[in-house]
Amino acid sequence: MTMSVAAHMREAGLSLRSAKQRTLLALTGIVIGVGAVIALLTTGSIARSEALRQFQTLGTDMVSVIDISPRGNNEMRRVLKISDADALTGLPSVLAAAPYNLDSVIVALPGQGSVNMLRVGVTADFADMHDIVTAEGRFISSFDGPNLSAFAVLGAGVAGRLRDGGLKVEVGSYLRVQQDAYLVVGLLAPSSGKGPSGVLVDDSMLLPIELAVRERADEEMQSITLRIGKDVHYLDATKEIQGHFALVAPQMNIRVDSPVPLIEQMEGQMRLFTLLLGAVGGIALVLGGVGVMNAMLSSVGERRLEIGIRRALGAKRGDVRLQFLVESVLLCLMGGVLGAGLGVGASLLICMYSGWSWQWSFTALALGLGTSCAAGIFFGYHPARQAARLDPVVAMRES
Repeated sequence: MTMSVAAHMREAGLSLRSAKQRTLLALTGIVIGVGAVIALLTTGSIARSEALRQFQTLGTDMVSVIDISPRGNNEMRRVLKISDADALTGLPSVLAAAPYNLDSVIVALPGQGSVNMLRVGVTADFADMHDIVTAEGRFISSFDGPNLSAFAVLGAGVAGRLRDGGLKVEVGSYLRVQQDAYLVVGLLAPSSGKGPSGVLVDDSMLLPIELAVRERADEEMQSITLRIGKDVHYLDATKEIQGHFALVAPQMNIRVDSPVPLIEQMEGQMRLFTLLLGAVGGIALVLGGVGVMNAMLSSVGERRLEIGIRRALGAKRGDVRLQFLVESVLLCLMGGVLGAGLGVGASLLICMYSGWSWQWSFTALALGLGTSCAAGIFFGYHPARQAARLDPVVAMRES
């Protein structure tokens, strides 16, 4: 007597329904296991995307030129200059250049105390390079430098501290910094732009780079930020830039930094982190599978009479084995569907709490449901095989 798969599924459903408590306990383990796999893999994938997104805001098409030559007492030492930035824009791989220099200054407050901030000399291209947004007024213009106009743009953080200290800070007001006075022509939006390494734009005062050179009495640039072509590999651009300085200033030791290697390294680390989270969820799924096996073994013990009668009526060993295997897979599949909902909901809550953008992970969902079915087959095979090997006469006599 051979039964169809549909008949086996109906029998499995009736069997699971008749043992509600055992089914519920086994189902809980699978739900938690699958939910853990999906939640951890999805969260890991989202965390990886968020980390990469933050690193990519540095600009994958941006490189920084830094002079790392030894600092000695030689006053004739060649340094990075504004003219170097102009020359670099003539290279085929370079689209734009934004040199900058900086120093630390102190602003005295009307009462007691003072505010420390960075004074950064920049060009008009600096804002576009680093995604800087002006909330009021305007940014530094290319027309400001030649006139050496004492214009300044303030970051939101330093502007707030100056106001708290009693100074009037708005577009059109003057700000005295040590012996110099600057006309404030712009205020930046809060947390506007990340800025290059070592420059927190929020806590800086930006002014025309030619003016900064004059007031510092030093034409050395801290660094030059370059935007390279989208189709240009950063290693090719690095080789071209270093070749340029080897011709015009062979005594300089130039380093070209790019965020691309850091992003690639971070991507590998986050992939490993995601796999580790998936392994942790897999442990929970294995524990749930062990619960399914225990439930199926208990079911075999309780249904020995039923098995014996079915065998006596002509059921083959394969029919009995398939019946219990279908029951195990159906149980795990139900747990997988419920666990998928739990995992997706948990990852959504984590993203809401962390302020991340939630994104659908089909891989995590497919892996969670697939492993639940695999767990049903793996952990259900032994009980099914044990049921199929029962001798019908012995099973009915012992029952």
